[in-house]
Amino acid sequence: MKKMFFFASAAIMLLASCAKQEEPQEGPEFGLSPVINNVVPEGGTVELTITGKDAWTVEFTEWSTKNTDWCTTEVTEGEGEFVLKLNVEQAVSTTDQRSVIVEVSNGTKALQSKIIQAPLQLGEGEVLIIGLDGKGRVWSAFNLADKGKFETDIEAVTAVFQFNRSKAWPFDPSKNGGAFGGGAPSADGMVPVEGFVDACKAYSEPHRLFDENDPAKAIDDEDAWDDENDPCPEGWRVPTSWELIQTIGFSEDVACTSKEKFNCIRVEAGERGFTKPGLLVGWGQNVPDRINKNNITEEGGLFIPQSGWLSSGGYTDRTWMFTLWGATSHNDSLAGLYLTTYNDYCDHWGWGDGHKEYATVVRCIKK
Repeated sequence: MKKMFFFASAAIMLLASCAKQEEPQEGPEFGLSPVINNVVPEGGTVELTITGKDAWTVEFTEWSTKNTDWCTTEVTEGEGEFVLKLNVEQAVSTTDQRSVIVEVSNGTKALQSKIIQAPLQLGEGEVLIIGLDGKGRVWSAFNLADKGKFETDIEAVTAVFQFNRSKAWPFDPSKNGGAFGGGAPSADGMVPVEGFVDACKAYSEPHRLFDENDPAKAIDDEDAWDDENDPCPEGWRVPTSWELIQTIGFSEDVACTSKEKFNCIRVEAGERGFTKPGLLVGWGQNVPDRINKNNITEEGGLFIPQSGWLSSGGYTDRTWMFTLWGATSHNDSLAGLYLTTYNDYCDHWGWGDGHKEYATVVRCIKK
């Protein structure tokens, strides 16, 4: 009788044990990791792991900066386990780090993860300019002197390029000065740049995204200047028209009468130590008196020298203008040429004179 009781008790305990083992296991608790995220100055993607089965929302708090769009996410709510991807833009300071708290809440419990981005470390000849849109962009202090090679003087303009082409053409108004329009020599003895006329005749640049019924769709086609044709050194690229306009600024009318949105002023030859006219970029309309040719790069500004371009006749043209190529294509013939006198003519998109077969200056931006 005792044996039967023992076996019966054992069977009951075994069944209870099996029943306990078959009970469903609870999932992981609501969690967020990692707690600290150190981001390089160049920015990039940060991944936060959310665990648990709860519904959750995302909120950004405790920004260390007035600008609150340098760290973003496309998802602000969800449910259950998820990898939250944040996009952190390039830093905009060479001295101060910046941070923000990402708070994920399930309604009763709030978890936090801190994003900390280090300040930029600039190399020789690199300049950080905060644009009108609040974004920081690193520019070369120098124009291109050849494919993959920078000038060594911030005033120098010795080479120009056609749109979406990497061949450097020599630029010397004293040898190739053209009359107005650039189709004819300005004086006896002037000859066109060797080979350039034929290069213009053979030029072909079909536009890939242009919609003639809605030009705004392709107003800033970032892919219009192909990587294999980019003349900038490794780690650099031709800027888009939007980047040029946001960095240098613009006038709201073609006559340049409004200047409050220019992120620059014009200086003439002989002023502040410069030997030619140029734009001083980086301080808006209030360039400090101390800024001159010898310290503008170290002080965090750009000098854009007066240049013009090579016209299809092979002669220098509009040499009284400030011109830079943007990697933006409008249509088969026009591209995003930034051009202005600052005083009386502004065409910041190049809709009037941005002919692709022309050749003008390239100022590279850091990738």
